[in-house]
Amino acid sequence: MDKDQKVWYSMKYTRKGAWINTKDLELLQLLYTNRILTLKQIKRYGRYIFNSPESTIKSKLKRWLSNNIVSIDYLRTLGKPAVSCYKIGKNGFHILRNEKIIEDEELVEVNIKNIKQPSHYFGIQDVVIDTLIEMKDKLSTVSSTHPNYRTYLSYGTKLNKEETIIIPDWKIETAEGRILNIEFDTGSQNLTRIHAKVDNYMELAKVRPAENHFVLFVVADNRSEIYTTEYASTRETRVLNIKELIINKLAHRLENLHFYVCSAYRASSIASNILKGIYPIKQSHKESEIELAILSVQLNDDIDYTMEPRDASVYYSNDVSEEFYADSHYSVIDHLSNKKMDFIFKIAEEGSVVTLDKLSYLETLISTNRIKQEVEKMNVLYLSTAAMQNDVIPKDFQNTSFSQTQLWHYKNIQTPKRTNEVVRVLE
Repeated sequence: MDKDQKVWYSMKYTRKGAWINTKDLELLQLLYTNRILTLKQIKRYGRYIFNSPESTIKSKLKRWLSNNIVSIDYLRTLGKPAVSCYKIGKNGFHILRNEKIIEDEELVEVNIKNIKQPSHYFGIQDVVIDTLIEMKDKLSTVSSTHPNYRTYLSYGTKLNKEETIIIPDWKIETAEGRILNIEFDTGSQNLTRIHAKVDNYMELAKVRPAENHFVLFVVADNRSEIYTTEYASTRETRVLNIKELIINKLAHRLENLHFYVCSAYRASSIASNILKGIYPIKQSHKESEIELAILSVQLNDDIDYTMEPRDASVYYSNDVSEEFYADSHYSVIDHLSNKKMDFIFKIAEEGSVVTLDKLSYLETLISTNRIKQEVEKMNVLYLSTAAMQNDVIPKDFQNTSFSQTQLWHYKNIQTPKRTNEVVRVLE
């Protein structure tokens, strides 16, 4: 179907029918791929693609419902009003087949009564939909795949071992071959299960060395009204526990495997940064951010700094691997206090396990006097204020300050969420 074209689909044995255009098809395909969505989730995505108010989307669903293009079910949880949920109907399935959007011979339906963990199931959908919306401004084909829908071979097919190492909760892939595996954590699983998942991703990375795999662990918070369990608004301890678990297993050291962990309300932002290629931050991008950080000093009338770059060899002994070096090193003269200081700078990625590991290492070097040249502070710089304020790091970082690239020399900036309620996971 052409972009501006619309087609009348009449329904068999009735006088009913519906006009269907390309945006309708996009919404129907989302509903088919994601199997079952709440009314609120559909309205959120529909409002974006149709640029229409939610009432218009709701009216469209009502017309489709009368034509069996979609069907409705209700999620009932103890003590909460029933939530309207929609799935593709038989006529919607035939429309998608007729437009050659899907090739499936039979409609695969999900009965809402068979969803054992609604918090988990619909939490994933929230992350996926918000990520797809954030990816709309990127001129790239994005494949969002239900784990049992062409992510791997069907259960009726003889499976190769490498194709069943792990089935993620969701998988999103770009045309450039960037693969994001999403794991949604409600906290009901103990860390032993997380251990097993990380082991499987390590095996997957080794079996498929040509592929770059990104894994985003998303920890449920209180952002969704459909959770059947009450969650806190912030889940820093769980986020940090999972990060530490991955670090202790050295899983993040594999070159083609990248781990990120965050609370649900930040998931779509981090996921889109991964899919757009912003994360991991390239060396050229880091250099540009450092230049911005230094330039911003000249624009701050409240300080009078002279900054001179220093070579990394001044700071590190031979037993320190270059991969753990800071991104830049400077001697700074504060002319107002007539004081000379040394600062090191590290560009950080929100949610990144690698970032936490390297920051922890550098913090240890400074705090234990294992750095050759005394350092006043390690300045950790994020690409945005939101990323800085929502990252989760331990409370024992005493020699580190956190900021956004252009604000590092200002006072009273809200820093990342720190927690010391962390149980380090031991092998």
